[in-house]
Amino acid sequence: MPHAQEKLELLKAKVIKAFDNISKPKEVIAEHECEECFSVRKTFSGKSWKQITPEILEANYDKIPLSSPESLHCFLPAYLAYSLEHFAEDEVFSFTTYSFMVKSDDVGKTIDWWKYRSQFFTKEHLHLVYEFVDLVVQDEEFKNLVSGLERGKKLLKAHIEPGLN
Repeated sequence: MPHAQEKLELLKAKVIKAFDNISKPKEVIAEHECEECFSVRKTFSGKSWKQITPEILEANYDKIPLSSPESLHCFLPAYLAYSLEHFAEDEVFSFTTYSFMVKSDDVGKTIDWWKYRSQFFTKEHLHLVYEFVDLVVQDEEFKNLVSGLERGKKLLKAHIEPGLN
């Protein structure tokens, strides 16, 4: 069952509001020293998430894993807002969704990885990521991704509210 447009628009508005004051990264955009990371730095350097155009997102749909923790915090709202606007439509949505999946053999190390990667996020920001993942999980079209996304949700929840899981 496709999601009601209202749910998508509501979550997009919440993302925009919650990340409204987040500006461009002050530190390294991509941590590795490779051609792909050099390209990401060049593309995203000097920009805030509000300056990231759909064309930039479409050309860099698979670059979320290359982001430093600070740049993830600064640019994820652009990926989320675009994905909510283009729910289930393209590679930006797909790869944004994939970035929250957890393989069963990776559960132990993923919580520490997420703590490191999300160190600049507030609880409100993490809740919005959780809501995004939950919308995907609820969509019948993505039933083949549910187990990996449910593990991702569980780890997000443990990170947001330690001791409650």
